[in-house]
Amino acid sequence: MAYEWPVDKLSLINRALALCGDNLVNVQDDGSDEWNVCSPAYENGLSYLMEQHNWAFATLVKQLVPSVTRPPNVQWDTAYPLPADLTHLIWVRINQQEDQLLASITPSPVLYDIENVGGVACLVTNAQGGPPPPDPPVTPTPITIKYVSQLFSDPTFGTPTLVVALQHYVMSGIYRGLHEDLAESTSMLKIAEMTLQQARSKYDQQKPKRAMWNSRITAARRIRRPWPPVGSDSWGGTGVPG
Repeated sequence: MAYEWPVDKLSLINRALALCGDNLVNVQDDGSDEWNVCSPAYENGLSYLMEQHNWAFATLVKQLVPSVTRPPNVQWDTAYPLPADLTHLIWVRINQQEDQLLASITPSPVLYDIENVGGVACLVTNAQGGPPPPDPPVTPTPITIKYVSQLFSDPTFGTPTLVVALQHYVMSGIYRGLHEDLAESTSMLKIAEMTLQQARSKYDQQKPKRAMWNSRITAARRIRRPWPPVGSDSWGGTGVPG
């Protein structure tokens, strides 16, 4: 028999209520104490989970449109308003090159920053690589970002372990809000954190294996070399072997 999957918000909350020995909720927003406690716990736990990892089901790739307003900080020449649904920025590509690759240039340039421009969170850049010109560049640098989006944070597309972690966050809220049991609430919170770590590890197992980075120092230590000769011109300094 196949297990029930996926699990929506109401079903997950009812599972948490059943495990805590509380009354179930028939419909959303029914005004009951159970829903009024569980719904905020669910939303807070979900927003926290989404920021903790680069879940593929919640990520988007988008090219940013430059703003007509120049950054007030003269170090930057162009501002790019960030999407309103952005939860966590994963990477930035400038001219289709990742910032990590460009940052390896010596001396390492500061490629971008996130600042407030006219009350809007913006990614600001300096396309010139040095002091910005008096006016913004006529042709802004193409900027592409990958980020965790709030619009695609529906846990029904997540993994079972991730949903179990969210369920324990809801159970923590139940013990705190309905039972007023802070000790059990804290215990559920610790279980949720451990389950979240397992969810991250399990999720990353689906990704392609990364090439291992071989350190020259580590490789050199694997090779056995003869000790230096002992003598007057060596570490011993006595002129007598040994």
